[in-house]
Amino acid sequence: MRVTSIRGLTVLAAISVLFNPLLADSHGPFKLQDFQTKGIFDLVVTDSKPLTPGTSKIVTQSAFVTLAHGLIPGNSDGLEIQFLSKPISAQVKTDILENDARETKKAAYAALVLYIGKDGKIWQANLSYAVPGTTVARTVAWKPDELQRYFSDFKFDGKRLVLKSKGTYAESEKEHQKLRLSWDVDLNLPVVREVKR
Repeated sequence: MRVTSIRGLTVLAAISVLFNPLLADSHGPFKLQDFQTKGIFDLVVTDSKPLTPGTSKIVTQSAFVTLAHGLIPGNSDGLEIQFLSKPISAQVKTDILENDARETKKAAYAALVLYIGKDGKIWQANLSYAVPGTTVARTVAWKPDELQRYFSDFKFDGKRLVLKSKGTYAESEKEHQKLRLSWDVDLNLPVVREVKR
């Protein structure tokens, strides 16, 4: 009969945590520098209730990618890219993995959601832009010509996302622009989590 001491199990558990700091639903080991990427997002509000008119900008220093299942509409699969205005630290990494970055997203951030079809191609792109006091979320591309223009430089192999995209979404009424969202991103990032929404 084999006897295992509680102390031995504790040591094994500690070693396991040290060498596998990610949760079970993550995509494997990664380092803090794996999150580093730049992104620029601009919002111009001219006349759009209930938003306050003005211009703002988010310059991001890091991002992380989540493969999400069960997205609305259509119970779809997609890639959620969260762009953060500060670099990733060990504390932020924990917030990402354990809390869906709730604390980190209290500061300015942007999120790009790419809906992926069974053919592996993007069929819709949504952009969220959030600064304290203002949050805007829009579908920025869904027509084939928009997707081709803004998201043709896209590669996803199931574990890593490579994306270079620059574009502008505008809402106008009778030749009067009410709101404009623009983005400029260039990233090559690992998928760090897989979740069911």
